[in-house]
Amino acid sequence: MLILPLFIVGIISGVALIAGAVAAVCRLLTKSNAVSLTLGTLSMPVLIGASLVDWIMTMEADDTAPGNVIIGSLVALVVFTPIALLASHLTIRFLSKRASRNGS
Repeated sequence: MLILPLFIVGIISGVALIAGAVAAVCRLLTKSNAVSLTLGTLSMPVLIGASLVDWIMTMEADDTAPGNVIIGSLVALVVFTPIALLASHLTIRFLSKRASRNGS
């Protein structure tokens, strides 16, 4: 009973941490909020796409049907991208406020 909520919280936390970390590193490297927000948000679709391509390249005859994996990847894309956008936005906003407070 408790496993599903913990799983959902874990997935959301993982997506937010990955997207936030990518956005923070890009913000430090480029000093551009728009580029950082874009790259942080697109980090999850790129990872999902890479995972799907890897699965297709290493697929064997006894694996799950391709349709199910593609549908699962599309659902993950639709669910994870808004979470990544929110995490990237909050990270960029935090870093921008911190930079303006420190004068850099």
